Amino acid sequence: MKKNENYLKYVQAMHLMDEGKSITYIEKNLKMGRNTIKLARKRYLSGGEVALLEPEYSPHHDVSDKIKIVLDIEKNELPLSVAGLQYEIPPCTLRSWMKLYKEFGETGLYRRNSTKEMRKKRQRTEAELDELEMLRKRNEYLEAENALLKKVKALVEEREARLREIGRKPSKD
Repeated sequence: MKKNENYLKYVQAMHLMDEGKSITYIEKNLKMGRNTIKLARKRYLSGGEVALLEPEYSPHHDVSDKIKIVLDIEKNELPLSVAGLQYEIPPCTLRSWMKLYKEFGETGLYRRNSTKEMRKKRQRTEAELDELEMLRKRNEYLEAENALLKKVKALVEEREARLREIGRKPSKD
């Protein structure tokens, strides 16, 4: 079991709560998130300081657990912050599970990189590749033409400035 790296901070937060300090006070002074404090409090009340030694969140969840959690959240319309405390899972993780479930169904929860696999690029046809190459060449041509016009404009402005310096008026053409 990996030891919680923030153990001392959690113990300090729990002692402050025991003294009657508010979560807002602890948030500001110990620079901890509200949900983190609530989760630590829940674990502290159930198992004392020893429970705070465990890692904050368990790193991996079975797909069946993910599906049960997502369905429970949808069925009971739980806010993610409440569900995060209940299941001891960060709300941001629950949010990504919910998004995957809504977009891809249960299969979206099977793999970590399932969205990348499900969104594979489609293969382009020969006609599309030819058109793409033609458009790239046209774009290069137009960019070169644009650069040329800018240079011509700069030369004309430079010539007009030189003529004004010597007191001559620029030509009208």
